[in-house]
Amino acid sequence: MKIESIELFNEIVNPDLDQVSALMRANWQPPCWLYEPDLLAMHLHRPTGDPTMAVGLQSQSGKLAAYLAFVPLRLRLYGSTYKAVFASFFTVSGEFRRHRLSDRQQLLMVDRARARGYDLYVAVTVAGTPANQTVSRAFAARGLPVKAVRNFRYLAGAAAIVSSRINRDPGMTIRSYEKKDETQAFELLSQAGAMATIAKVVEHEDVDFMLRTRPRIVTYVYEDDGRVLALLNIAFLPVVSGHVGMNAYVENIALGSLPVATRERFVEAVMHRILGEGVEAVMVPDTGYCDPQPFRRLGFRAAPRKLRLLLAPLRAGVLAEVPDAIDSFCLDVF
Repeated sequence: MKIESIELFNEIVNPDLDQVSALMRANWQPPCWLYEPDLLAMHLHRPTGDPTMAVGLQSQSGKLAAYLAFVPLRLRLYGSTYKAVFASFFTVSGEFRRHRLSDRQQLLMVDRARARGYDLYVAVTVAGTPANQTVSRAFAARGLPVKAVRNFRYLAGAAAIVSSRINRDPGMTIRSYEKKDETQAFELLSQAGAMATIAKVVEHEDVDFMLRTRPRIVTYVYEDDGRVLALLNIAFLPVVSGHVGMNAYVENIALGSLPVATRERFVEAVMHRILGEGVEAVMVPDTGYCDPQPFRRLGFRAAPRKLRLLLAPLRAGVLAEVPDAIDSFCLDVF
């Protein structure tokens, strides 16, 4: 009788991002973002972040076999604020699939968050993928409910279509965000998710990093009479889909109280700028917290991939009940 060898795995806190990037590139199926080390750092290394909440499993041979990051944030839900984690970058090497590392890694990180005193868990998964069952099993093992509370899609704007609808003179002057805009930008970002059912609490110390100093990031603002009245924060992300191209990803949208016509001109002016960078498409998460019409009028349409927002308490009694569905959320979606 053949006896299958047993391999042990060590937990590695905050593993080297070059190794994490290599793991992702080897195991993610296109179409997907190409998460190079600096793209991972732009999400994990913000001032209020905690890289020790990113953990890998390493084989005896020294190979990184699995990785999962829980990105800390404060989360507002139904008027109350919670200490939360956003689960992201979950990757397991196909080489070690028989070791059932998916379940082990999820449960490891759920227990780590519980031990650190976090209240809520949120994540975005692709509908129909095994990750959904892995998350469900991890929370079931601790007697906790997890629900998909909203399905959503990206709005995608192909460069050729969007450029054909842009007025070559949008009639609006925009400029890049500067450090001096930090306080006004903080106010705008804080207001952006005010009406959303679930929203991140924007931390003042993260604003300049988020809008200016992160790698691959550019932020445009609309200013009138010395006041910053709107901003769009964009990441330039390499994407693998048959070939390696470049997409622009609209991460933070804060249109303030601009009239409809003014917000449309602002979005049009920003699209004019970023299409000049040679991107193939522009992606916007349609999560219900902002008006999508300025993008739709430029030819943005729902992308085919359906995504799910998962929500779960990390211990009993945090929520009286996990909602079955929410109408909007304002979160970074990595």
